[in-house]
Amino acid sequence: MSESVTAANLTAKYPDVNYEPLDTDMYWREDHYLKEKDKIFKQAWHCLGRVEELPKIGSFFLRKIPTFNLTILVVRSSETTIKTFLNACAHRGNDLELLPCGKRRAFTCKFHAWQYSLDGQLIKVTDEEGFPQLDKSKIKLHEFKSDLWEGFIFVNLSTHPADSLVDYMGQQGADLAGYPFHLGQTKFQFSGVIDTNWKFLVDSFCETYHVPFLHRKTINGTMAGPQNIHGRAVDIRLKGDHRTTSVWGNRQYQPKTVQALAFQNTPGISITSAGDDSIELPKGLNETRSPNWSIDVCVFFPGLVCVIGAGMYFTHQMWPLGAGKTQWDMTGYLRPAANAAERFGQEHAIAELRDAVLEDANTLERMQRNVSTGFLDKFYFHDHELSLRYQHHTVKKHLGQL
Repeated sequence: MSESVTAANLTAKYPDVNYEPLDTDMYWREDHYLKEKDKIFKQAWHCLGRVEELPKIGSFFLRKIPTFNLTILVVRSSETTIKTFLNACAHRGNDLELLPCGKRRAFTCKFHAWQYSLDGQLIKVTDEEGFPQLDKSKIKLHEFKSDLWEGFIFVNLSTHPADSLVDYMGQQGADLAGYPFHLGQTKFQFSGVIDTNWKFLVDSFCETYHVPFLHRKTINGTMAGPQNIHGRAVDIRLKGDHRTTSVWGNRQYQPKTVQALAFQNTPGISITSAGDDSIELPKGLNETRSPNWSIDVCVFFPGLVCVIGAGMYFTHQMWPLGAGKTQWDMTGYLRPAANAAERFGQEHAIAELRDAVLEDANTLERMQRNVSTGFLDKFYFHDHELSLRYQHHTVKKHLGQL
């Protein structure tokens, strides 16, 4: 083999993290979920999309925030400004925009035709004489705090966010700066509501201990295989509230015939193939510079997971709907295909990724059902499940339980 598999000593790098078996109540108790909703998700910065979705002045899209049952109108109000509004007319609260995306010179409510400029200012009121006390200049759409990180659009629902977006992204965000996110202009998406706790969903993508077993017929050969029979990670790094797992990639993997053809024609690597040395990686990706690296799973607490390789990336977003229910949204970004062969390679990569993710999700509702009985009161985390242990630690910290 080209490199020794990482030893089981990752947790020792972080002596402040509890080594003991951990309580399971945060995965199923409704009162715990309500505290998380208020003290964690309401205070966090949430990713809404990318700047490429707003190419011109007046371009807009809608994004639902399921945890809080609201929809945000995201609009490019000028060449240099993107704004985020509650998608609600100030007159009677009707949805202001009904289309999922498009381009407008102004936004007009379909209920009574009140009209707003791109920066949210009320500019027209039907039969304004009927409102003798109305001052249009004082009425605007409800605007949220928003900012950009590496072309991603983020919003904060708090009136006075505790941290700026730069501070919130912290060292992990700084270490990923410079990755060519903007090249991933071909987008694909999967989503669904899963009867599981949001933390179970995050956990499922943050350890590779399960790869040789759950994924034995899909990605085991590329992310574990005979050289890494226990599915050990390359490295795990904790940075503030966030964390990254570097995933093993089997450079000696021999693909099957159709798979090999797809790999050969994919513009940028597939999740199930290692390689693409043409990109200079930022510090935060494959920090150990392991030759057996495939992808990094970068978690931005609480519910944004960015899975980044040398030539493609995708995100998972977890929106809790209750202690045992979560809206899961997955968005993938690929470089545009130059020809039909590359398009075939992309579709093959998407199908492989879909199958692996469905295998991950397959366990979640059973886990939730069993832990919700209250009889499973402890979890026992492997050394290479450090990311899961740290999530438990970080949630408790934010709830003041440490």
